[in-house]
Amino acid sequence: MASSQSKHTISSFTPLSDRYKRTADTSQAHSSKTELDTAAKKDAERLAEEKIRFDPDVLTMAYPWDETAKNVSAKSAELVTKALESFLPLSAASEVLTLPPELNEPVLSKRLTLLANAFKPWLLPLGDTAADKFSKEKPIYSYFRDVVLFVMVCLKTLHAGSDVPENYRLLLPNGTGGDSKGKDSTQGFKVDQVLVLRPWSDEIGQGVKEWRYANILAVAEAKVPDNVPTVKKKSSPPGFNFPSSVDVPPPTNLKAAQGQMLCYSRHIYESQHNRLLIWGLTFCGSLARVYNSGPDCTLSSADLDMREASGRRQFVEWLVYMSLGEDEQRGFNPAVQLVDSEMRGKYWKIDVPEIVDEGYHSGYTDHATMSYYSRGPTVVAGSSFGRNTRGFPATKDINSIDRPDVFVKTAWQHAERGPNSTRLSELDCLKLIKKEFDDGKDGINVPILVAGGVMAKRRSDGSFVPLTTDAFYVGNILERHEVVGSSATIGDGLVQQPGLHSANDDERNPLLDRPLSKLVAFRQQYALVTDKICEPLNTVKTADELIIVLYDAMRAHSWVLENCSLVHRDISPNNIMRVARPERTGTKPFMSVPNLEGHPEQRTEFDDWESLLYVLCWIATFGINADDRNILAEVHKKHKVTLEISEWHTSNNIVAIATKKRNHLHGLDLFTTNIVACFPIPREDDELPDYRPLQHLAIDLYNAMFQHPKVDEGCRGALKRVDDFDYSDDYDDYDSSSDDDNSSKVGGTLPLFKNMTMEPSGSTDNPAKPMSNDPFINRMEFSAKTKIIKGLKRKLEKHAGLVKARPAAASPK
Repeated sequence: MASSQSKHTISSFTPLSDRYKRTADTSQAHSSKTELDTAAKKDAERLAEEKIRFDPDVLTMAYPWDETAKNVSAKSAELVTKALESFLPLSAASEVLTLPPELNEPVLSKRLTLLANAFKPWLLPLGDTAADKFSKEKPIYSYFRDVVLFVMVCLKTLHAGSDVPENYRLLLPNGTGGDSKGKDSTQGFKVDQVLVLRPWSDEIGQGVKEWRYANILAVAEAKVPDNVPTVKKKSSPPGFNFPSSVDVPPPTNLKAAQGQMLCYSRHIYESQHNRLLIWGLTFCGSLARVYNSGPDCTLSSADLDMREASGRRQFVEWLVYMSLGEDEQRGFNPAVQLVDSEMRGKYWKIDVPEIVDEGYHSGYTDHATMSYYSRGPTVVAGSSFGRNTRGFPATKDINSIDRPDVFVKTAWQHAERGPNSTRLSELDCLKLIKKEFDDGKDGINVPILVAGGVMAKRRSDGSFVPLTTDAFYVGNILERHEVVGSSATIGDGLVQQPGLHSANDDERNPLLDRPLSKLVAFRQQYALVTDKICEPLNTVKTADELIIVLYDAMRAHSWVLENCSLVHRDISPNNIMRVARPERTGTKPFMSVPNLEGHPEQRTEFDDWESLLYVLCWIATFGINADDRNILAEVHKKHKVTLEISEWHTSNNIVAIATKKRNHLHGLDLFTTNIVACFPIPREDDELPDYRPLQHLAIDLYNAMFQHPKVDEGCRGALKRVDDFDYSDDYDDYDSSSDDDNSSKVGGTLPLFKNMTMEPSGSTDNPAKPMSNDPFINRMEFSAKTKIIKGLKRKLEKHAGLVKARPAAASPK
């Protein structure tokens, strides 16, 4: 076996310091903390431009579903608003308001007066000499803190006693005034202000001294108004007498605040495993905005002017509804709860619908649920928008909580309304797999459905409310933003043109031919239980183990396709099963080129094999596990590495990503130089992991997919053909069907591939077929696809066989 391994030595790889000559990688995947922070902010600014839309009714999403809770909250908000105006007379002619006696108690009255005086400069008209002119943003943090404390003190006074409903929560800001970092944060930057959920029994004090993303309701970002110059201090060198400050041009402050606000939403989803929607706040001087971020977009309120009574009233109302309302209005999934038990410690309780029939398109029914228990997810939500999938190793026997035997997955999933839906949900797909699967068949490892369905909120009268986007977005919002008809299957990879912020905007995305303003897709919050304990792909320890995992996954993929006529459509490190439809779905770095470009052809297994190659390249570049990622991130930083593969993720436009992939994949020389050359190989003077087996596999899969010699030349490569280029058939010496080791070599005698500009001439007996100028389209032709898929399976099976035959001691790390 040693001699066999030596044949696979790839000698053309150069040291990292010599190989890269440009700037550091800015991918969000695996890099230094500083680079991650910079990339996260840049991505959030893009999302703010694309995803935020104004809607006048977004504040109504805070209203509780329960009528009693709504009435109590509305009455409390009215009393707190009166108290605010009473303790904050903004003019001598201010109306004297009658307050409940408990709010006029002397000690309490003194505290409320002190708080009101502290934030009074925030609310005074600009013409008032005592008004804050907002040359700095930091005072806004303290004004916000004191207003929130004022509201919470009033609320707790009005609702004192032992009969307080269990859903009541205190909303506490950062007591130090702002600009702080969460104790559980992995990000390097600080948050201006926060609203943290605390038990009603806690002391209000001056707010919280420290906070965690796990307990946060909303982040608040403050900026000075755009028309007020910022002040920047400048120190004077010895012997010079420079002025102590200089005026600099203001930034576009609202956009900056929105971008920062969205930057933190990803971390909130990561930390709160039952979070469905996220609230946020921005302040530009005295103008406040409230935001609600769902799976597809962020809705923004109009400016709430804190200098106006109406603006203050709306702001107080929102705080009160968030404090006294229900968890679902705060954005939480009521069917997924964190329990803190003295006997068992902290664990998650997940209520999953039982399956009452084996039919398809069954939708939601208010049948019984089964509780499952988990210590926590192994797959966490990791994006600001989209499905936000979580995966919990779990059990239905709480006494066996530390010995899970099933896997529970929760996610926002697209759906169609009504009984006549033709779209199979993931639940429908799993039902079909369960029906067709013969347990243990040929060692195929597919998940078998145990339970699942649309999760629900149980009302006080015993009825159920399905957790759908319809339940959260009230009627007026849906009328303006709802994606209707077939457009309800819009993919998570949607790219929108920047600058279209009007709810009445009917401009269209030419790729999708649907109104950009219609952003709220119909989704249902699903929970699915399968009998296999799943772990993230990044838990593999070696390159060999990764090859076996990919091999087993694609065997299962092929079995499901052949027996159930289902294609995956979203091959990625966190993938799910879906039925084939000609729509854009998936995760940008792993989406096939036809998928990215929105080709109308139906998605096939060929797209999934293409995605598999991208997954392999991505993981092999950045590291297959946490230890390797840390090592490679340091190496990339040290040598100022630019990774071409990062361009599969960072572009604002998914069609631009497709173009990058075409350029990287057109020829084997391009693929090895730009992509495979970045897979690490250890040298004597470093501790790099050894990914040579992944290099060989990637090259073989690439050759079988993009340069197969037994299909027409028009099916090869990745670039569209241009007629004024010359064709050179440099590929005839390579046989991708052979299993010899030469098919995995890099460098040396490898041919160079050029743009294919001629169609094969054929012969009199076998004339050439008309071909597209796009090799991706041509490869979908049945004969070509069959040959290519067969070659891909053979190559992956060969590499899995090599791994299994290799002694464990010989396995590269």
